[in-house]
Amino acid sequence: MIIYRADELKFAKTYELNEEYIELLSLLEKINPCNQYYEAGEDYLIISYEIKLNLFNFRNLPPLAVKAQIIGLPLSLSHKGYFGDLNKVLEAVKKRKGLKIILNADEEIIKGGRTLSTFVFGNRFENFDDYLNKLRSPYRRRINKALKCRNKLRINKIRNRDFNEDHYRLYLSIMKRTDNPLETLPIEFFQEYEAEIYEFTDKDTREIVGFIQLKEFDGRLCFMFGGFNKADVKKYDLYYNMLLKIVETGIAKKVNLIEFGQTAEESKLKIGCREVEKYLYVHHSNYIINYIIQELVSFVSYRPYKRSHHVFKE
Repeated sequence: MIIYRADELKFAKTYELNEEYIELLSLLEKINPCNQYYEAGEDYLIISYEIKLNLFNFRNLPPLAVKAQIIGLPLSLSHKGYFGDLNKVLEAVKKRKGLKIILNADEEIIKGGRTLSTFVFGNRFENFDDYLNKLRSPYRRRINKALKCRNKLRINKIRNRDFNEDHYRLYLSIMKRTDNPLETLPIEFFQEYEAEIYEFTDKDTREIVGFIQLKEFDGRLCFMFGGFNKADVKKYDLYYNMLLKIVETGIAKKVNLIEFGQTAEESKLKIGCREVEKYLYVHHSNYIINYIIQELVSFVSYRPYKRSHHVFKE
């Protein structure tokens, strides 16, 4: 059964797809339409949207943009877009015409088929000082160095409706620099989606230099989006301070897990995150094209970060 409105999923068997996801999908249908639709079977549910995607995202090659059906949430989060019996999902995907890509699968579907890993922080700390005290000295020194730059910053939680063009330009600055863009969200997403937004401003000039957007899902705190100008990173040690604010917020909320999303592997691992591998599956309805794709999928897939970091004392 094909469904074109997320609010109709309330009447379908939706497995892990709870009310919060349905509200998010409904908002995206309104403010960022990209031919979203949902396929519900007896044992599965698939979230799909269409986009032009660079097949060589993870390789230093000239871009090859092709139209594809993406099985995933229609925004750049590391959550999968299918639920239920994976075999039934694959059967349904293979029946579709054209190019289909499953993103952020939790298990390997085809050998070597990997997408960007995600990074998660296990919260076992009583407070932020407890977190700092349990760091090994090289990592604690680096974090304390960043925290000294907080003296130059004011960090405030703002109302969603107060998210303005200055904040949005910082988000666009990130999108212009990213190596792996999928979609760019409109300003209305930040103004209308019920999430927490923290603003970073210069204490002296009151200029907005950054922001982070956070959302709780089922006892997890998820970093969704942020924004900053590259030129401000060194002055405020801004990127580290944004990551540390997320850690501090998650500890204060006593969530079990903080999801930091994909990219910036080294910085996230150095604050205590661990890598969680994510996988992709690609299929084309044309037999010859599909054969070529299956042979090339491991070549164009993401290569994981290779170095280990032992951040905590124990």
